[in-house]
Amino acid sequence: MKDIYFAGGCFWGIEKLFASLPGVITTECGYANGLSDIVPNYEKVCYGGTGFRETVKVVYDESQTSLEALLFAYYSVIDPTIPNRQGPDKGSQYQVGIYYTDDKTEETVRRISEIEKASYDQFIVEIKPLKNYYTAEDYHQKYLDKNPRGYCHINPVRMSEIAKFNIRPEEYNKPAREILKIEI
Repeated sequence: MKDIYFAGGCFWGIEKLFASLPGVITTECGYANGLSDIVPNYEKVCYGGTGFRETVKVVYDESQTSLEALLFAYYSVIDPTIPNRQGPDKGSQYQVGIYYTDDKTEETVRRISEIEKASYDQFIVEIKPLKNYYTAEDYHQKYLDKNPRGYCHINPVRMSEIAKFNIRPEEYNKPAREILKIEI
């Protein structure tokens, strides 16, 4: 089992997306890479100044899916050009980012992110080692499963399309949005 951490705006939609992907074993909403002297909670993080990002921990089985497939799903639903915002959600807690825990994961994240970056004039995705992570409150876990009509900045049709799409690592040689225009 491997893990990786994705910040993609409000964690409810990102969690739902990754939970729907083949090979993903568990997902968990939490807060990552904030100030080390703060134990975050939703109120503190929303108030600002903590440095924490709403983040989803993704645990996956490498024999069933690739990191490239997870990155493809991520880049298919985020806007990597806007700082501290996704959809209508604004604030530093919504900054997009990918946080890794080992060198091999870092290499793949950076390689794929360079492919994605090439199609944008501005690319503001944090790519950093995981510094710290705290599990979010219980009511945030599987929020969209518990509240099917709950708010999500990711289009549910798009999310469903991405969950069905299975990209192989060797196919990921151009940005996700270009591949999707052709394939789906």
